[in-house]
Amino acid sequence: MNLTPRPRDLTMLLNSDRTELVDTAIPEPVNTEKPKTVQTGIPKNRKNEKPESGEEWVKTSVSLRASTRRRLKTWAAEHDMRIQEVVDSALETYLGLNGGE
Repeated sequence: MNLTPRPRDLTMLLNSDRTELVDTAIPEPVNTEKPKTVQTGIPKNRKNEKPESGEEWVKTSVSLRASTRRRLKTWAAEHDMRIQEVVDSALETYLGLNGGE
């Protein structure tokens, strides 16, 4: 088995009057510029943003039903809020209505 590439005569190809496009296997240039950012009004680094009360955020872990979490994420996105902001506001309202018990 001979694996040596055969020499090819490209003279005929170069001198032809072909006008149709030929796949040259050379990629076309691609625009690599970064897209312009869309202003959403959301701070870039919200981890450093404090709640309105001025208190720091602390991490906690809770388990939710999958359907509840999906609804929570959807509601937060529709209102341009983070999940933690929605939960914080809901808990403040709940605890305020129940006298903090």
